[in-house]
Amino acid sequence: MKIIRKINLLTFIKKITPPRVFAIPVGLVLFAFWSAAAAEITVPKLEMASRGRMVDNEFIVSSVISADMALSGGYKYTFLLGFSIDAADVSRALAYRSFGDFYIPQGGVRGTGTVDENDINFLADKVNNQAVIGFRVAKATARDLFGLPLELSYFMGSGDDFCTGDDFATRYGILNFGTDFRGFFYFPDGIGGNPTRRYNGIHGARGTGFSLALTQWDRFIPMVYLYQDYIYSGTMFEANVENLYSSDLRLLFYYNWLRLEFFGGISWDSDIDRYLRGGFMASFDMGNGVEMFLQSGITKWDWDESLSVDNLFFLVEPRLRFKYFGVFVTFFYHPVEYLHVFTEDERGRADLNIKFLFGNEESGFAGGVETGGELKTDKETDFEFRVTPFFSFITSGLRWDTKLRIKPFGNDNPSEFLELFIGVRTSF
Repeated sequence: MKIIRKINLLTFIKKITPPRVFAIPVGLVLFAFWSAAAAEITVPKLEMASRGRMVDNEFIVSSVISADMALSGGYKYTFLLGFSIDAADVSRALAYRSFGDFYIPQGGVRGTGTVDENDINFLADKVNNQAVIGFRVAKATARDLFGLPLELSYFMGSGDDFCTGDDFATRYGILNFGTDFRGFFYFPDGIGGNPTRRYNGIHGARGTGFSLALTQWDRFIPMVYLYQDYIYSGTMFEANVENLYSSDLRLLFYYNWLRLEFFGGISWDSDIDRYLRGGFMASFDMGNGVEMFLQSGITKWDWDESLSVDNLFFLVEPRLRFKYFGVFVTFFYHPVEYLHVFTEDERGRADLNIKFLFGNEESGFAGGVETGGELKTDKETDFEFRVTPFFSFITSGLRWDTKLRIKPFGNDNPSEFLELFIGVRTSF
């Protein structure tokens, strides 16, 4: 166990300067363009979304941007760079006239020569409302290694996500069949109020490491991961960071109407404490417009403790899809620990969402309405009901999404009943 010492707030903020914030992503971008002469540059993913709502009689806009840039040398290799920009409140970030700039005048915030509680509150508010560009992932992949059916990847940051279904679309050239119930539109406040953390699959490889895939068979791909990641707990100024050494085995299987993924993994620390995980994803196309999507697994099981329902990640989504009409019913039970971060507020939390879809999302225009909400079963039963009309259309490789979330109950201020979501993402 490694303990980070407590540090002074002003010392911490002074250390986070714009050159350090931007040095890594800017350097990687320059490297990418410098190498572009021998590679093709593509943008496999670009997404931006905003949420507008009233909070304490003030209109607040929250926005996120995520982008991947890939350098490909034909089939043989790919170099992927990923960045993200998160802002809890873009309006306040712009009001501070700075993006990641935490400069403190010599005389204190108000020029008095001292730093008091008001200064600390001001600085804390400024820190919490920054729009900071962040390096998300760098990944280099070589295929047909040494002339063998092997695919080797070296990654840093947020590596592959398990049991999302996204890899099937990439590897087999099929339409993405994963659930839409993920990301900013459904978890705008993040996990436990942290807007940089959102559910996407049961687990993901995080940190620095390697993955090796055997590509000898068309329909069946085994993959093994070996990497170092971390457990983080505590606060920004006094925290515990524990090194973890992790390994996972993934199996992908695809055959027409059936798509399956299994994974199992283990993490251990310097004290040889062991944490197990595992799960599977299944997608069935039963014909006549009937489909089923399922994710189920254990995000963490301490070797020395009994297994609990709090460790369960469970999402089931039966779908009825016709030419111009569809009904998707989603039930999602949250795990209390996700990607090695424990969140007490997620205990006993579940979501139920029913989507009525009109039109065809793949061909251009689609709209409809979603109903459902969030259920909290821990301690006392609490249910938040929502009605969400939505509309989406595709133009020139971009998909535009608009949602109006209505929460008719549980708000003392009528102006807080409505939330507007607008998003744009690549669609190829």
